[in-house]
Amino acid sequence: MSEKSKTGAVFSWAKQIILVVLLTLLISTMVIQTYDINDVSMQPTFDPQGNRVMVFLTPYIIGAAPDHGDIVIIDSRVDRERTLLDRFNESPVISILFGETDEHLWVKRVIGLPGDKIEFKDGKIHRNGEELVEKYIRGGMNNGFEPVEIPAGHIYVLGDNRNRSSDSRHIGPVPVRNVQGRVILRFFPFNKINTY
Repeated sequence: MSEKSKTGAVFSWAKQIILVVLLTLLISTMVIQTYDINDVSMQPTFDPQGNRVMVFLTPYIIGAAPDHGDIVIIDSRVDRERTLLDRFNESPVISILFGETDEHLWVKRVIGLPGDKIEFKDGKIHRNGEELVEKYIRGGMNNGFEPVEIPAGHIYVLGDNRNRSSDSRHIGPVPVRNVQGRVILRFFPFNKINTY
């Protein structure tokens, strides 16, 4: 093989590797991401034993809206505008390369949508005057909160482990623009694979 052929082959491989890296980065930034869940705020749905979930990102980018009961990843920094750079920096590929963690990204369940009135009474959550039947929560909720009406363009989220969760009770209604995406699949641990 001539020197020119070797150089051409190396250049061809390098182009393919760069293309694969760029496509992986694009997909992990704009379409699907994976997250580790290592805290107790979503017990019993997710136990803190290294659950890995897959999050479909695009529904909330292209105009679809979260729905009651959806499990979503939110940016808890509700007092700032999100940018495309935020999404890029939160990509698992970038996190692995730079060893950064995104502690501002929370996994929570959607309880309220725009126009809903959420209140705590008699130890239960009520939405628009009706008690929610929540078979997914861990125990009751010890501390209540003031009734809140969800403004346009916002959602209200709570953790399933209400007594051990930071959520909308602490940061208020979450702008839909702060919703990263919806959890669609838990793929680890393998004995707990599930869709949502």
